[in-house]
Amino acid sequence: MKHCTVIDIGSSKISCISAGTSADGALVIHGAEQRPYPGYRLGRLPAVGPLSEALYNALSDLQEDTGLRIKNVTVGVPAPFVKTAVTTDEVRIAQRPGRITEADIALLIARGSDPEFPEDWELMHSTPFDYTVDGTTCDGSPVGLPADRLSASFCHAFLDRDLGDLISGALDSMGVSVGSFVSTGMACASFTIPFAERMKGAVLIDCGGTHCDVSAIRGNALIRTECVGIGGSHFTNDVALALRLPLSVAEDLKRRYVFGLDYGESSQLVRIPNEGIFEIGNSTLQMIIEARAEELAGELCSCLDSVEAELPSRGPVYLVGGGIAPMRGGAEFLSAKTGREIRVNVPKTSRMGSASSAPALSLAQFMLYGGAQTGVRQASGGRVFGNIKEFFTAGNKR
Repeated sequence: MKHCTVIDIGSSKISCISAGTSADGALVIHGAEQRPYPGYRLGRLPAVGPLSEALYNALSDLQEDTGLRIKNVTVGVPAPFVKTAVTTDEVRIAQRPGRITEADIALLIARGSDPEFPEDWELMHSTPFDYTVDGTTCDGSPVGLPADRLSASFCHAFLDRDLGDLISGALDSMGVSVGSFVSTGMACASFTIPFAERMKGAVLIDCGGTHCDVSAIRGNALIRTECVGIGGSHFTNDVALALRLPLSVAEDLKRRYVFGLDYGESSQLVRIPNEGIFEIGNSTLQMIIEARAEELAGELCSCLDSVEAELPSRGPVYLVGGGIAPMRGGAEFLSAKTGREIRVNVPKTSRMGSASSAPALSLAQFMLYGGAQTGVRQASGGRVFGNIKEFFTAGNKR
């Protein structure tokens, strides 16, 4: 039985999960904690004080809840702090009569060239995609195919060194080390998007508190990321300001809102602490929420055009995160406004089966068995050395 602890650095909250596998290999969540914090805005680093406090409180309560002594964690890196680069490498097939073996793929992955990047970025992991056998693209695993030459493209994901230093420093003070930094977009895509669709090219939207991360995926590789500066907190703030409500009441109204309903002249009563009960017109609430959703859809359209240019074809788009995915009808609204098929798909686990928990769950799934089935090579050496095997073949896919 395996075990891991993961931390998802969200734009408005920190999520920590302690997970393991059951006797039949299923993902089991032993404990989970979330803590809000001021977060970050796109590429701006979070403030060290609030981040450290949120990490300390979440990990302390997680240890108390599970009875575990946490010494090593995997940290998910959000898109604003990830850059990607693509290279191509080739090997000649050594075995005769010239059929590709897993050893050939391992050698190809080992030789995957690491591109040069500025000093303030460091490699997290490299992932092969688009295997080519003697010049012909291979749809699946090339193992067993007759060939003289085998090549593949590699996507290399880099971590913003300043964010790595900030998180490592905060955790070091607690006696906790970072075993791996992993792109949350890559891990989340392998958790929520079916493999056949990722092979054709797919897009993941992670809508968080202050922004949306949009990631282009090829197979198991994170090809490109873009960000949109609108998230769930914008909806909440709009409702609070327009209706002069406390944020907690506005958040509750937002989460109970349903896109696509004909509210007509209906209304609802809300209780404001220490003030009483007030009537809110549903049509007014609809106008506020859908105006912001229209703006989000417009921003996503431009972003999707950009990332989809890296894919061979336009396929379905998957939506996760706590921003709009948990709102009933939110995916359907965005589908209609963007002209894309937007889906919400979160695999069932023993706990935490919502779209808002998908990023953290995906990191646990990746570390427990996803890495061994995605062909990911983690950087060897330094702070980003992973605790999963270094080389894997694309034929071992989930």
